[in-house]
Amino acid sequence: MNILGVTYDNLTFQQALERALSFAEKEGKFNVFFLNLDCLRQALEDREYKEVLAASSLLLPDGVGLKLATAMFGGRMRENCNGTDFSPALMEKLAKRNLKIFLMGSKNGVAEMAAENLKRKIKNIQIVGAVSGFFTDDEKIISAINASGADVLFVAMGVPRQERWIHMNRASLNPKICLGVGALLDYLSGSLPRAPRGLRSLHLEWLWRIGLEPGRMFKRYILDGMGFLFKLFFYRLKALFRT
Repeated sequence: MNILGVTYDNLTFQQALERALSFAEKEGKFNVFFLNLDCLRQALEDREYKEVLAASSLLLPDGVGLKLATAMFGGRMRENCNGTDFSPALMEKLAKRNLKIFLMGSKNGVAEMAAENLKRKIKNIQIVGAVSGFFTDDEKIISAINASGADVLFVAMGVPRQERWIHMNRASLNPKICLGVGALLDYLSGSLPRAPRGLRSLHLEWLWRIGLEPGRMFKRYILDGMGFLFKLFFYRLKALFRT
C-alpha cells in the first residue's frame, strides 16, 4: 500500500509473522519496522527517515490512524500488525526455533525487567542480552550484541531514532533480524500499563496513552495526528477534484 510515496507491506498478522520468520532461514540481514500515522507524518517531513523505511525488509501497518489514512487513499489495511502485539507473538515462534534474542532500549533496568517477564511467560525463550537504550558508545554496544550470538535484535528507542540507528549500524550488527519496536520494553516490563483489551478492541488505545502521558501524547495524537489526518483528507479531496 502506497501513501504519498511511503509504501508498507499490507499483510495479515499471520502473514507478517511468517514473513519475519522466513528471514531467519535466508542469507543476508533483514530489518523489520512498523508504520503508524505518526511515523507516516514524520516520513513525509523527513526524507532521510523516509529512505530508511523504504530500505527495510518489512514495513508493517500499525494503528487505526494508518487504517484511516489507507482508506482515504482507496485502500484497505488488512490487519493491525502493531509491534506491541506482533513482537511477543514473534518471540514465541523464535523460542520454538531455538533462536537467540537480544533486547535493547528504554531506561536503565527496563530491558532486564522485560527479559525476566518474558522468561516467565514464554517457554524456552533464549534472551542472551538486555541493555538500556541510553548509551554513548555505539561500538561497545554493538560488540556486546555481536558477542552474545543473538539471532534477533529488538531495539526500543523510539521513532525515528531506533530505525536510524539500526540502518546506520546494520553492516556492523550480526543479528540476522533487527526490529524497531518503540515502547515495547516499557510494556513488557510492566513499567507502562497496556490499555484494557476492551479499549484496544474499540481502537481507543490512543486515548489510554493520552491519559497516561498527557503532556507528550496529547500533542502526538490530537495536535499532530488529527491535524495530519485533516491535511491528508483535503489533499486527497483536491486530487479527486483534479481528476
